[in-house]
Amino acid sequence: MLGARIIALRGGANKRGHLFLCLHGQPRPYLNQRLIARYFTELPNNGSNHRTFGSTQGAPPQQRPLTATTKAGATGVKDAEDQDDPLEEDYETLKSAGRVDRLPEKYSVLWQYLSKQEQDDELWMDRAGPALAYRWGWARSQGEAWKGEALRYVPPYHKDFDWAAPAMTLASLMRSPSDKWTKNEWGLARGIACNTSSRLPILTAQLLLRRDACLGARARKHTPLTRYLEDTAAWNARMEQLESSTGITEQDITSWLWILSCQNSDLRVERFLHSDCRKPFFLLQAMFATDRIFANPKSFMKLVQYISANYVHRHRPESEDVHLSPQSRGRDMTWWHFHGVLHRLVWHTRDSWPAAVTTVAQLVVDYINTIPDDPSKSYSSHAIRSFIFNKALQYFSWESRVRPLANVPYNWTAQRQVLSIASSFDPPLTPDKESYRSVQKVLVGLPKSKREMKNAERIASTWPPYRQAVDGVDERRDPEEDLSRSARAGLLAREAGYPVDQIDGGISVLAGSTFGKSPTIQTRSVSLPIWSGEAAHLNIHQEWASRIKATRNAREAWRLFQSPPLPDLRPDAQVAGQMMSKLYAQKAPSTKAFRPGDIMESFSIQNGNLTALEIARITPPTPDELYRTLLAQGTRPSGHYLHVLIENAPSKEVALSYIRDSPFHGIGSALYDFRRWDTKVGRSALGDIDFQLTNAWIAMLCRVHSNSAHYTRHEALFTARFGCGPMAEAISLAHLSQSARPELSRHDRRPWHSILMALAKTSLLHNPRGHHIDRIVLTMDAFLRIYERTLHLQGDDSVFFLALCYMIRKTLKLATFHGSQFERRRISRRRQLANLLARAHQRAVQSFANLATPVDMDSPLFPRDMTRYYMSGLTVYRYMKAMGSCGDGGEMVRVMDWVLDGWKSDYFSEETKEPKQHAYQHMMQTIAYFARMGQDLVEETEMGRIRQRLEHLVEHHGCTWTWPSEHRGHGIDDTIDLTLATRWAAAIAVASSEEAFDEDDV
Repeated sequence: MLGARIIALRGGANKRGHLFLCLHGQPRPYLNQRLIARYFTELPNNGSNHRTFGSTQGAPPQQRPLTATTKAGATGVKDAEDQDDPLEEDYETLKSAGRVDRLPEKYSVLWQYLSKQEQDDELWMDRAGPALAYRWGWARSQGEAWKGEALRYVPPYHKDFDWAAPAMTLASLMRSPSDKWTKNEWGLARGIACNTSSRLPILTAQLLLRRDACLGARARKHTPLTRYLEDTAAWNARMEQLESSTGITEQDITSWLWILSCQNSDLRVERFLHSDCRKPFFLLQAMFATDRIFANPKSFMKLVQYISANYVHRHRPESEDVHLSPQSRGRDMTWWHFHGVLHRLVWHTRDSWPAAVTTVAQLVVDYINTIPDDPSKSYSSHAIRSFIFNKALQYFSWESRVRPLANVPYNWTAQRQVLSIASSFDPPLTPDKESYRSVQKVLVGLPKSKREMKNAERIASTWPPYRQAVDGVDERRDPEEDLSRSARAGLLAREAGYPVDQIDGGISVLAGSTFGKSPTIQTRSVSLPIWSGEAAHLNIHQEWASRIKATRNAREAWRLFQSPPLPDLRPDAQVAGQMMSKLYAQKAPSTKAFRPGDIMESFSIQNGNLTALEIARITPPTPDELYRTLLAQGTRPSGHYLHVLIENAPSKEVALSYIRDSPFHGIGSALYDFRRWDTKVGRSALGDIDFQLTNAWIAMLCRVHSNSAHYTRHEALFTARFGCGPMAEAISLAHLSQSARPELSRHDRRPWHSILMALAKTSLLHNPRGHHIDRIVLTMDAFLRIYERTLHLQGDDSVFFLALCYMIRKTLKLATFHGSQFERRRISRRRQLANLLARAHQRAVQSFANLATPVDMDSPLFPRDMTRYYMSGLTVYRYMKAMGSCGDGGEMVRVMDWVLDGWKSDYFSEETKEPKQHAYQHMMQTIAYFARMGQDLVEETEMGRIRQRLEHLVEHHGCTWTWPSEHRGHGIDDTIDLTLATRWAAAIAVASSEEAFDEDDV
C-alpha cells in the first residue's frame, strides 16, 4: 500500500481540491492544488514519463524566470493577500517554512537546464515530497522479514558486470517507465529500494524510485515500492553522512539522474560534459552503454577526449572518494576499469564510426605508456601492460557492422599502432595466442597487397591451385614469398611456441597456402564463428567450412565437401551453408580487376583434359538435390544453412517449407501470415524470432520483389504508403520485428539495407489502382520515408547513401523515358516528382557531407582527415552520376575537389590508388564522367582548375589517376544523363528553393 492514501475531498466550493492524506490511519493535510496552480504555474500533464526529467529531451529547455530570489513568489503573496481566500492559512504555513520564494539549494546549478515541466515537477516534489515520504515504509513487516521479501527475486551481486549489479540495475530501470517494468525488473527495483549501501549507483537508483513514487502520487497512481523506501529523516541522514565522508551531495545525485534520464545519446553526452557536478566512474560508463547509438560523431569524440584528459593524461590520486574538494571528481581509473571502457569504446566504433578505432588505439597506447612501475602492487606493471596490450589487439579484430570488409583497414591500422610500442618496454610486450589469432583474422580481411596479387595470378586454373612459375627467375624465388601476410603471422605464432589447433587451421585456410598444407585460394573474408567450451569439438566443422569457402566455384567446393577431415564425419549446418552459398553464387564478371578470393561470385570452371564422364562425376548437384540428400541424412536446416536457403528461396511457400523442416518449425506461420503481425500475439511471436532469421526472410521478400506485378490487395498485404506485394510485407515485418525489441534492434541495420537496395533497383512498388507514373511516385515516396526514418533512428551509413544515389537516377530515368530510350513528351505528376527529387537531392548532399567531410576536433587524438565511414570508389561514382542526372554542376565540382584532396589524405584506401584493383577503376570512371558531363554542366574555368589540380598531383605526388583522353566521346549513359539534367535541373532547383517538401517528415 502507498504510505499516503487520498481519502477525501473536503466539501465546499472554496475548498474543493484541498486534498487530505491518510498517513497510517491519521488524516493529514497533504497539498493545496489551487495554490500550486496559482503560484507555480502548473503545466498540464503531457503524458511523458513521470519518473525522469526528460519530458522535452530533444528541444532546448524553456527556462522559467525563477531564481534564488524570484519575484514570482512575492507577487503571488500579494495577490493572495488581496483576496479573501479560506486557504490563506495553508499558504502562510508554506511561506513560513521558507519554501515558496526560494529555489531549493540542490537545484542551484541544474535549474537553468530544466524545461518548464521539469522545473514544475522539481518544485512540487521539493514541497510535497518530504510530507509524502514522512512515513514511507510504515507497512513493512516486523523485523527484517521485509528485506527477505524484497530480495527473494534478486540474487546478490558479487562480481563485476553482473546483471544484478547496482549500475546494471539502474540502467535496466531507466530504459522504460515503471508501469512497463517486467517481473524481473520489479524484483530488481524492490531489491534496490531496501538496500542500505552507500554505493553511488544504489543511491541514484533509490532517488529514481523516490521521484517515481512522488510523481506517481501527484498523478494519483499507486506505487507499491514506497513500502521499501526510506522515510525522509533516514534519507536525509544518509545524504549528510555521504557528504561528510565523500563530499558528494544530493545535488550531485540529482544531476546524475538528470543526465541519465535523457534517452538521446548525443544529448546525454552534452549534459554529462556541461554539468558542473562530480562525475563518478559508473556515470562515465553509462555514457558508453552498448544499447545506445551516437548519431553525432562529435559526441563520441568528446567522450574520448574527456577520458584522455581526465583519466589518462592527468595525475590522479589512487582513491578520490575521500577528497572533499570540488576539483577532485570521480575516482582513479584502474587498469580493470580501463579494460571495461575499452570494451565499450570499440563496441561503439563497430556501429557508428569504424574509422574511430584508430583513435581508441592511440588512447590505449597513451594509457599503456602512463602505467607507473610500482612494485608494491599485487600485479606488476608488466603484467598490466601485457593484459591491456593483448585485450586491445583482440578487441580491434572485431569487424564493423556496416560493410565489415571495407572497414578492415581501420582495424589493421589500430592493431599496428598497439604493436608499435611492444618493443619500447623491458621486457617487451608479447602477443598471446588469442592476439596472434586476432591479427591473422584482420589480415585475412585486408585487400591483397601487390605481392599477393602477383601470387594470385600465378595459381593454376585447375584444382589443386598450385603456384606456377612464370619464368626462370620466378622459379628461384623463396618459398616464403608465396605466403600471404596472414600466413606469415601464423608462422610467427608457431615460432612463439603456440601449437596449431582447429581454429588456427580454419584461419590458415582462408589465408592461402602455407607450409605442410594443401594449397587453397587466399580468400578475403571475415572469420567464421568459433566455438568454445563444451561445443569446442565443433571447430573441426569450422575448418571444413573454411576449406569450402576458399574455393573458386561450386565444382571445387563440391570436391572438398565430399572430403571430410575425418572419415564418416557428417556435415553440420555451417558446412552445408557454405556449400549452398557456392551453389547459389552468381557468375563473376570477366575482368582482370577481379581475382579469385576477392569477391563472393563464382569464377569460371576449367575442365582441362577431363573426359565427359569425369566431368559428370565431379559436377555438383543442384541446390534442391543437395537439400533433399542432406535432409534424408538427418542434417536439418539451421543457422547459416537455413539463412542461405531462405534468402535464395524462389517464393514464400518454399521458404516456409525450409522453416518447417528446421528445428524452428513453430515460427514459420508467424513469418508467413502477415495478417497476424500487428496483433498482440503476433508482435510477441515476432519478438521471439532470431534477428538473423527475420532478416533472411526480409531479404527473400526483397529478392522476389521483381515478381510482385501479379499481386493484388486480396492476396497480399496492402498499405497506402507502400502498395502491396512482398516489398510491403518486408517493410512491415522489419518495422514490427524491430519495434518488438527496440533495445536489441538499435544496431541491426541489415533489414533496412536489404529494403532500400531492393527499392533502388529497377522494380517498382505495385499499386493495383495506379498507373506507371503513380508507381514511380509511390516508390520514391516510400524510399524517402524509410530513408529518413532510419537516418533519424540509426544515423548515416554508406549503404543507405549508395541506395539513395541509385534511387535518384532510377526515378529520373523511369519518369523521363518510356522503355529503354524513348523519351516521354509529357510527364504527369511532374510537380510532385520534382518535390520528391528535390527532397532526395537535399538528403543526398547532406549525407555526403556527413559521411565524407572530416570531423575536425582540433585534438592530437583525432587525425584531421578522418571521416566517419569508408567511402568506396563505387559510392563516389554513383553519387557523381546522381548529381549529374540532377544537373547539379556545383556539387560535382565539390566532389572532385574532395576526391583530389583524398590522394594526400587517408580517407581513401590503397585499393582506390592501386591500378590493378577494382576500386581504382571506379575512381577513373568518376573522373571520366566528370570530364564528359562537366562540359555541359560546369563552367569552363572550374573545369580547367580541376584538370590542373589533377595534373599537378600526377607530376609532383605520384598520383595514378589521370584525366581521360579528349578523343573519347559520350556513351549511351552520358547521353541519358544529359537528357535527365536538361529536363529536370530547373524543376528540382525551383522545388528546393520553395521548400516544397516537408522537412519534418522523418
